[in-house]
Amino acid sequence: MPSQPPDAKPPTPVTPKGRGTKEGLLKAGEAVAERDGLAGLSVAAVTARAGVAKGTFYLYFPDRDAFVDALHQRFYEQVSDAVGAAAAGLAPGRDLLVAAIEAYLDVCLANRAVKALIFETRAHGSLTGAMQERVTLLANLAEPSVKALGLTPTKISSRLILALTSEAALIELEAGRKVPAARRTIRALLDPVP
Repeated sequence: MPSQPPDAKPPTPVTPKGRGTKEGLLKAGEAVAERDGLAGLSVAAVTARAGVAKGTFYLYFPDRDAFVDALHQRFYEQVSDAVGAAAAGLAPGRDLLVAAIEAYLDVCLANRAVKALIFETRAHGSLTGAMQERVTLLANLAEPSVKALGLTPTKISSRLILALTSEAALIELEAGRKVPAARRTIRALLDPVP
């Protein structure tokens, strides 16, 4: 199959059946990722799990990289929805940041296979431009709250808080459950210094 540019978006299905097939492929990808990790996430494994022909995969995704990016995009859409709901009505500052971090960690736990896949993709240095933009967007969303806390430089502080949150997600991923001590530590680190 001819490959599209690495950041090309897969076509959006227009029929309910097409949307169902694409969703089935994504769910199959999550199951394969949970079982076999990034190395085992092949087109053949995904289509076998979804119960569709290999050619069907290429109707929705130009290649494996685009598929991994679609899993990443879907994960960050869930993060965006959860964080938006958790932070609704909160002014920038500690409470908003804590609510957003808790929501993020909850989405990570609910989507352990995809979060593990994201960690693995990042470790291999194979994040696409679109993936990196989504990560940068999260750091940028934290900046008003970081600024309200008086943490400077704001951009660096935002990235470090994001890294701290990502590490907490990894701790919970390894444990397979919420780790209250990790979440308490994040809250404590965001407390104002007297």
